[in-house]
Parts: sequence; structure tokens; C-alpha cells
Amino acid sequence: MVAVEPTRASGRPEPTAGPTRDATSATTVYGSPPLNQAIAAEGASAVACWCISLVHRISTVLILTLVLMKLVESLRSAGVDAQLDRHTAADVGLDAVLTLRRGDDRSVFAVDARRRAPYPNEIAGLEAKLASLRDVGHPLLVAPFVSDSVGEALTAAGWSWADEAGNFDLRAPGLLLRQRTTSERPRRTSARLPQGGGGTAIVRALIRFGEREEAAGGASALARLADVSQPRASQVLGRLADLGLVTKTGRGRWRPDRDALLDRFLAEYPGPGGSQQFLYSLDTPNEVAVALASNATTPDAIGVSADVGPDLVTAWRKPSVLIVYARDELDVDGVDLVSAQGADDANVIVRYPVDSSVFASPRLSTEFRGVDVPLADPSQMLWDLQALGGMDRWEAAGRLREWLLTTSH
Repeated sequence: MVAVEPTRASGRPEPTAGPTRDATSATTVYGSPPLNQAIAAEGASAVACWCISLVHRISTVLILTLVLMKLVESLRSAGVDAQLDRHTAADVGLDAVLTLRRGDDRSVFAVDARRRAPYPNEIAGLEAKLASLRDVGHPLLVAPFVSDSVGEALTAAGWSWADEAGNFDLRAPGLLLRQRTTSERPRRTSARLPQGGGGTAIVRALIRFGEREEAAGGASALARLADVSQPRASQVLGRLADLGLVTKTGRGRWRPDRDALLDRFLAEYPGPGGSQQFLYSLDTPNEVAVALASNATTPDAIGVSADVGPDLVTAWRKPSVLIVYARDELDVDGVDLVSAQGADDANVIVRYPVDSSVFASPRLSTEFRGVDVPLADPSQMLWDLQALGGMDRWEAAGRLREWLLTTSH
């Protein structure tokens, strides 16, 4: 359902009108310069870095095109005349300008395309961008997917937004256009990340360590971390290179685009598989985690994930749920736990995963109340936070992401 209200003049400067287009005209996409021009302009030594930048640029262009095509189609089906102007946008340094007309009323939106939606804790950092967009029109952020909680935070901060799934919330004086087609992130159906046969473990290692010493040996070191053969590690790295997510730098090393790789992992990971138990405890999730860690028969018998794991890494709020991964049946002696009817009644979820890469390799732990608490892989903690949902967990995910990508651990 698209809600439509008549527009009023915004009082903001509007860009010079571009070429006239029919309401049914297709969006024009302007390509990137050819590789030989880059070589001539920058020199052969800059080609590798330029190629990475080009992949990101093409990715953003495709996101922008897909999102705006779906948005324009939805608006036109609701009786709104929607026109895109890429020429004027380029002149003023924008990704696109979207003009909406209904009767005699007209609203202009200045588009900012992003490879991913910001986390709630990152939105305040976009204030300068928001202000610059307002010089042209109403700020409109487009991204592959915008969750319910992130959408609410963007709206509260003064942004309109749209995503590739067909969800959008556009606001201007006297105008409200909203549509939520899905609250679940759509799964990619092609060109997916390698998963089976140690693929996920290698992806996790690249996200966690990048080019640091743990992965300095390239495919061989990654093979040891993921417990796979060196040929399999090379195969996975080749696939990631085809996707533009890693590049070979010489000396057998691979440079991952950790930010993009993490985004792809969070979007495509199918889950850990296996079985799970729903339990309830009158003790706090932190207390249960400490008790289970104390009872663990080996140092890597369990891996503590959301909410407790992220809180132990970078405190954010009082955890209300504990997800813990276990290799074998847990020793719950002395732990106050009873069976719950289901997920809604549980505050402790024990998972026995098929995907062993949920356990951090090398081991990751933190001390809490004098007990060494083993943690799940950071990318798994992020995935679990987002799966549990809620605005505060998205904020925690933003902090955990920053810690993962900027801190040695």
C-alpha cells in the first residue's frame, strides 16, 4: 500500500530541469571509463587499486539503478509522476535527482546511493551529507536493504529512504509515500559467496584479520585457519576475486575489502544449521554465560554470541537474550535453566551448529567476573544481533562492526 498526500512547495532551491522525458521512459545508466583510459591516465601501477575502486563504483551504480527503477515503478502505479535526472545530478555532485509531480504540486529529492544502509549509530555522522543534500532537495538515501528499525531511525533523522526490496519512505511538506513489501533481507540468487567446504570459514578469517599477520601466508595460512586444503583455499580466493571482494597484492597475499565482504556475509549467510534448544533462566544472560563457561570441558567447547558476546566486547545495554553455540551436549550442572515453549518464551538459546566456523578461529575470549568466556566468531555475533532484531541491537551491531574492522583482536 502506498499512501499519497498532495505536495506543497518546499521553499528549497531546485535544480535546473534536465531534458524532458516521457513518464514511461527508462532510466539511463552512465558507465565508467574504460580500463585503457585509466592505465593511460594513472599508469600501470595504479591499475589494481583503480579496479577495486571501479568495482565499488559499478556496484553503487547498480544499486542506485535497481532501487530507483523499482521506486519509480511503484510511484507511477500509485498515480505519481516520477522523473529521474542524472545529468543535473552530476552537475551538482549528486547520484541522482528524483522529481515527483502530482497535479500542480512538485517535490524534488536529492539522492545519495550507498552500498549498505547505515547502522543507527552511524546516522548522526551523516548530518553534513544531509545538510548538503538539502541545498538541492529533500535528502533521499538508497541502499540494497533498509530494515524496519534502521528505516525508523533514518526517518527520525530527516531522511527519506528506499531500498532494492521495494521498501521506501518518502517525505516532503504535505507528501507522505510509504511502502513496506518485506521486513526480511532478500537473499541473493546468483554470484553468491562460497560457503561449503570451508568457504565460510575463509570468508570469516578474511573479515576478521584482513592482511594482518594471521593471514600473511595467503592461501596456505587461510587453509590452516579454515582447516581445508591449500587448493580449496585458493579456489575460494579465486571466487572472491571474481566477485571483486579480494585482490592479489603479490608475495602470495590477498587484500580483502573487509567492509564489502562483511556486508555480503551478513546478507547471504543461510544460518548455522543443526539443532537448537529454547531455555529460560531466572539468572541474567551474563550469569548463565559465566556458568556455562565455567562448566565447559574444553576451552573451545562453547562460543558465546548475542546479546552477551557483543556486550562483553563493547558494552551497549543490559543483555536480555543469550545465544550460545556448543560442540557437544552442555553441562548445565548448577545452572538455573528450564525448558521454554519456544523462541518467544526463551532467554537462553543453545545451538548445536552444523557450521563449525561459528566458533572463532583462532580462539577469541574475554574475562568476565574472573572467568574466561569463549566468544563466537565476531561475524556470527553480528549476524545473530541482526537476526534477533530491534533498534538497540542494530546500534550494538554498529559498534561491534566498528570494533571488528578497526581493532586488533
